[in-house]
Amino acid sequence: MDWCPRCDQGWVVRCRVREQVDVIEVCEECDTVWLEGQSVSMDAYTDLDPYMSGIGKEPLWSNLEPLERGAQR
Repeated sequence: MDWCPRCDQGWVVRCRVREQVDVIEVCEECDTVWLEGQSVSMDAYTDLDPYMSGIGKEPLWSNLEPLERGAQR
């Protein structure tokens, strides 16, 4: 699990989009998204809102299934 390089305030969690096969990585704090296969970095990312809208889903965490538990600070 990585620390978010964009906001430097949250953990990046691997999630599956409910009712989809898509696996993404999402910052628990700022909702930055990295697609499966992308490295968690400032080089390539998107935000949860446009990503979820692009696949016809509301940008809500209830539409995501975490595949790992969030880290404890």
